[in-house]
Amino acid sequence: MEMLTPSGRTLALFDGIGGHQGNLLPTLGALHAQPENALFFDRMFRTLDDLREHLGPVPEPVVPTGSRLRRWLTDPATAPPTGTDDSVVAGICVHLIQLCDLQPRRAVPDTVTAAIGHSIGLQAAIVAGLRPKRTDAFLALAETSLRLVALSLVRGHQATTGRPVPTELTGRYAGGGQRQRPGPMALVDGPSRADLAALVDRYRRDTRRSVSVGLVNTPTTGVLSGHTEDLLHFHAHHEAMFRGGAATWTFLTNTLPFHSPHLAAAADEVRRDRTFVGPLPAAGELRIPVYAADAPRTLPPDADLLDEFVEQVLVRPVDWATASVHAVTDAGITTVLDCGPGPAARRFTRECLGGRTLRFESIRRASRRP
Repeated sequence: MEMLTPSGRTLALFDGIGGHQGNLLPTLGALHAQPENALFFDRMFRTLDDLREHLGPVPEPVVPTGSRLRRWLTDPATAPPTGTDDSVVAGICVHLIQLCDLQPRRAVPDTVTAAIGHSIGLQAAIVAGLRPKRTDAFLALAETSLRLVALSLVRGHQATTGRPVPTELTGRYAGGGQRQRPGPMALVDGPSRADLAALVDRYRRDTRRSVSVGLVNTPTTGVLSGHTEDLLHFHAHHEAMFRGGAATWTFLTNTLPFHSPHLAAAADEVRRDRTFVGPLPAAGELRIPVYAADAPRTLPPDADLLDEFVEQVLVRPVDWATASVHAVTDAGITTVLDCGPGPAARRFTRECLGGRTLRFESIRRASRRP
């Protein structure tokens, strides 16, 4: 692909799973169809097979075998219509797309001076920051990276399954129809971050239910995380506020309560399994600053990269409204290279930056240039 040569300083921006998953398999399928990506996909399919063998029998949803995912990509009619509705498969697809774009021959250009990732996009930002130049070194890192991401998603699923949702709560919830199927994460738009935090704190004290602000994506957009039952109860408890238009409520398609204490046990499980994940480079080997999404900071040189990933993605809340602005300001950014695959991180960043003028480039459009 033709390398971008933007002037100034460029921030590579990586999206997370987000709420829009319908295009993941078609995007991944288009990359898989390119002959130059054959070696990459062969290695990634084998990595998924190794992970399935390591996990043994696990409840649905499970990590797809390499052959199963290959079949979905080569013959889309064989993929279930809801194939990426669960966060395990969706997260694997997101990370595979990002890794494919980070291959040395089609990598984020050397003009990129910093990287940041929204939720699981953190791991792609770390890979971009390490910048392995040799194909063998990149593929070894990609295998470890995929094992870390996929294992974290599976352990999160295992830690949160098995709690039924009372029918009286689902019956009361009338918003959004099938496109807003109740789940463990819900977007609340309208209240300021301070007002939403106060609302959640008061609710927790009054009800003893474990709901938390998992993400602050913009100054007036937050995401709540928790058990589906507790989120439905929270919505019913504040029904007047939502009915009156002071706030809007949208259940996300995520099937895991990311960025919440509910996944602390899953993070511990991944730490205990770090031998299978494999060695990650030291954070001191990062060649550009990689910014965290939980606070206005970069990953320190002595950071444990596996620990940073499981803590930032599974447990700690995201403060994108602060972190994205800090990254742009701290690194003197003039251009944002949107590495996708979805639009959420780009949209949130634009809103957080307000009227600040930055150039936004798309890695997807750049890859189609002659």
